[in-house]
Amino acid sequence: MRKLALGIVAIMMAIGLVGCNPMGDIELNTGDSGIYIEDDGAISYGSCERFDKKYFNEDQLEKQIDTEVNDFNKSKYSSVDDACSIEQFKANSKEANLVLDFVTTYDFKNYMINYAGFVPDGFYIGPISDNDKCEIKGTFKKPHSKETVTAKEVKKMKDCILITYTPFKVQTNGDIKYISTNCKIDDDDVVSTSPNKGELSYIVYDIDQE
Repeated sequence: MRKLALGIVAIMMAIGLVGCNPMGDIELNTGDSGIYIEDDGAISYGSCERFDKKYFNEDQLEKQIDTEVNDFNKSKYSSVDDACSIEQFKANSKEANLVLDFVTTYDFKNYMINYAGFVPDGFYIGPISDNDKCEIKGTFKKPHSKETVTAKEVKKMKDCILITYTPFKVQTNGDIKYISTNCKIDDDDVVSTSPNKGELSYIVYDIDQE
């Protein structure tokens, strides 16, 4: 099986998103995907899609999601047997809502690259010191402040970083220390990465990682 055509998440993203339940303070509207980062580094990834019966029925889509999650958990890309689990799946005649939980950022990164079709030089999440594929460049700003730092300074930090070409809404239970200037942050500290395809966005955050 060809990883279910590069993953159910990739399929759902191609169909188109509609409004769905938030994760934390994240509100997902049409065209949005969300990443919620827990204190221990666990990840919840949410996606709500327009449900087009020309492509799937509810039972078929749920079965494929189950198959892909089970396949990932048995693969060399997962850290433990239950590295990924389905927190929520709902569908009706118009929309499908999927939330996947990942035990670690390592598992989430591996899933997105090996199952959802993300490219290694365009997606990374984890300690800054472990990043060896994605370029870090540009100017970074401190949230709700005029303070800025350079990419050279960021590379020396002992924190974690999310790097992505893909638009996301992101929230953490820890502190967001810096974001690239193409990101926006609201009063609830939910960061929206750049909506421009092919443009890397960066979020530096402080969470204990193993």
